[in-house]
Amino acid sequence: MKLITIINSYDEAGTTPRYYLKADTALLRNNDAFYIPDGVGRVVAAPHIVLKVARLAKCIGERFAPRCIEGVMGGVTFTAIDMLDKARREGLPWDEAVGFDHSSALSLDTLSRDAMLEGAIFYINGQECARITLGDMRFTPESIVSHLSECMTLRIGDLIFLGSPAEFEVKAGDNYRLTIGDHTLLNFDIK
Repeated sequence: MKLITIINSYDEAGTTPRYYLKADTALLRNNDAFYIPDGVGRVVAAPHIVLKVARLAKCIGERFAPRCIEGVMGGVTFTAIDMLDKARREGLPWDEAVGFDHSSALSLDTLSRDAMLEGAIFYINGQECARITLGDMRFTPESIVSHLSECMTLRIGDLIFLGSPAEFEVKAGDNYRLTIGDHTLLNFDIK
């Protein structure tokens, strides 16, 4: 299973979706607490709507892309931002800063793909902090799936984190919650 994170859904960088990959060991499941890793400096969190791939896909056109989406999930990615800044300055890979164990929280529940039209709301300590809406994204989910399928073969179960409009400083003691419609998909603590 691949974890694919789109990084330019909400900014002007590039004319096609840009992304990075993570190993499946980056998954944080079951609403388990996220433990801030020692020695990595500042960590930021970014909420996402996540697509779950339903079938093998290679060079899929946009009009066929909905067939490749099994459903949507909620997700939060964690980035060691100080490490990422250093990697960017020195032209090094981002893996250590973005792909560490448990750096991608993922909901247990999968909703129908139509649920993504409702958008998601991200809360910290019960206060709404971000709304994730498809209308604000530069690329449609269909164009993202199509583009990715031209770059690599998508497989059943692959997860595509669609991008985030905002990042938030991670602080021990906070509670994160992400909803789509009436469904609470994530509700976990930071330690």
